[in-house]
Amino acid sequence: MGNPQIDTLVLDAMRLAERAHRTRQEGPHHRKAPEGEDRPAYFIHLAEVAWMLQDAGLDAETVAAGFLHDIIEDCGYSHAQLAQDIGNNRVAEIVKWVSEDKTDPTTGEKLSWEVRNKGYIDRLQTAADNVRALSCADKTSNMRDMNRLLAKGHSTSAFTKQDHATQLNKFESLYTLVFEGHVPAKLTSRYQAALNEFRQYGK
Repeated sequence: MGNPQIDTLVLDAMRLAERAHRTRQEGPHHRKAPEGEDRPAYFIHLAEVAWMLQDAGLDAETVAAGFLHDIIEDCGYSHAQLAQDIGNNRVAEIVKWVSEDKTDPTTGEKLSWEVRNKGYIDRLQTAADNVRALSCADKTSNMRDMNRLLAKGHSTSAFTKQDHATQLNKFESLYTLVFEGHVPAKLTSRYQAALNEFRQYGK
């Protein structure tokens, strides 16, 4: 028999994530898309990330963190609250690693996208491989969403605040500085496929 907590951990994380993103203070969370395009419930992104991690053979705690990876950033959860609600401090630690700091901790001022992105990449270069794997699955899912919209003729600026070249530089930097040599091949191959498609839309 396995550890009862671990045996149900992924299912508990799935339920917690769905509820948190559906009932957040700002209203139900949906994927970004230009006017007139489908904006599915954000949970589809969480499920895609968790599925990629499971398919690549990551452990249950990392898969659970895949479902919960945006709960601190987007749903007002603290690390302590997440650890308590999911009953697993390691899951909360993984989520904390991939959560961007949106405000300066000393001044409370909102950080620019450039500062947040640099901080994220710098931090992930010191992260454990399973944290890097989660980030890789997350960014793969994001690129796949972008590629679907780009294929319909939308510009990158129609659904993000950054232009195509800026986003491409971010994705390429993440691969070379964070993912390459640290993430299972099954994840990096999906990342590279999405990146190659994204790159084509900039030509």
